[in-house]
Amino acid sequence: MPRPAAARRAAFTLIELLVVIAILAVLIGLMLPAIQKIRAAAARLGCQNNLKQIGLAMHGYYDQNGVFPPGYRYVYTPPEQPAPLISKRIFDRPPDIMFEAPFNPGWGWATYLLPWLEQENLYRGVNFDLPTVSPSFDRLRATPIPTYICPADSHTGTFWILTVAGERLTQGATNSYAGCYGASYTLTVMPDQGDGVFFQNSRLKINDISDGLGYTFAIGERASLFAQAPWVGAVTGGTVQITPGSPVYRNVTQPSQVMPLVRIGQKPWHHPFAEPYDYFSPHGERINFLFADFSVRILRVDTDLRILWALATRQGNERISEGDF
Repeated sequence: MPRPAAARRAAFTLIELLVVIAILAVLIGLMLPAIQKIRAAAARLGCQNNLKQIGLAMHGYYDQNGVFPPGYRYVYTPPEQPAPLISKRIFDRPPDIMFEAPFNPGWGWATYLLPWLEQENLYRGVNFDLPTVSPSFDRLRATPIPTYICPADSHTGTFWILTVAGERLTQGATNSYAGCYGASYTLTVMPDQGDGVFFQNSRLKINDISDGLGYTFAIGERASLFAQAPWVGAVTGGTVQITPGSPVYRNVTQPSQVMPLVRIGQKPWHHPFAEPYDYFSPHGERINFLFADFSVRILRVDTDLRILWALATRQGNERISEGDF
């Protein structure tokens, strides 16, 4: 009796396999943009949540102290008793007043808010009478604070703070956010003359913001992918420099008082010639801001400069409405 023919096993032909692979590649190609949009949206929401937490911390600080925290704290030291900067000169050249003038102690708004951001242990390690650059704060200064890191930002975490000569001074942990000095151009030469909410030794009350809390910037985004700055405040002897690979045309260096502060200048946001004292967002055409009423809002990077100047000042008496931004 003849044997039955063995049943043939079904299988893909080479052409069928190539067709399936092609279909999967097309589907993946269609899904990737959607996935990227979802990730970008989640990062924007995470950034907004950070600013909301910072706003709640500012509210807690205000309730306890009756004022907003300072942009950063500076205590004048007479020449016969020079403020402690660093143990020796880092480079041998004539002094540069803008870059080498002491800004001690230098503790900034982000340090003062630590107790309201679940960072009480870190806060207890701060001695506000000593400068931020003191070696005793090496570990504290280099500790990343999650609330101060935008999820969409890059080049975040611990980095080397450089001198104006480009040499390593000390390490710090980045802050994706900066306080608004105002619309004045005096940030680097007269840091105590800001017309915004934050400046050197600022201690503003709500009544000092006559333009309206909901129409005044408090804190906005300056991404570390654009310029790295430490959250502790101003670090004497250090600089803020354009991050290598940043989407701008030139590498600009600014002194330490720019570390916790930003001002609105003559250039729109994301300008190719933006400088470290400009705001810069990692969210493309949108930038997140915390206003003085502790609300968080999204602005377009192409918002009219006249509107930005008005929002940056606390007593400019400008007439703007919600529909303007």
